[in-house]
Amino acid sequence: MNGFVITEVSWAPYTEDRGVLDGETFVEQIPQWLIDNLARIERERENRSELSARMEAAGSIIQPLQDDFDIEEISEENLARLKAWKKYRSALGKTPERMGWPEQPDWPLAPVD
Repeated sequence: MNGFVITEVSWAPYTEDRGVLDGETFVEQIPQWLIDNLARIERERENRSELSARMEAAGSIIQPLQDDFDIEEISEENLARLKAWKKYRSALGKTPERMGWPEQPDWPLAPVD
């Protein structure tokens, strides 16, 4: 018998040795809704990875500025940079809550440094 076993988020070729496990359904063809769901999951994974990279990059700029602030040795220019980068990082953290996530994220613009 040719076909596939599927769940809401995965599929595998059907084999008699493997059978159909609990929570799986046998189908002869992978349904379009599953293909669409897997594509959405992949977009979400890719955009979460991009979000993490952007947050990490912002953090690497913020940390030395924050250190200078903490020891009260920050210039007015760097204080303005610190605030701008923190606002950016805050906006990044809210990206998944805004319209378009995960298909077309509304990425905030990074400060000009």
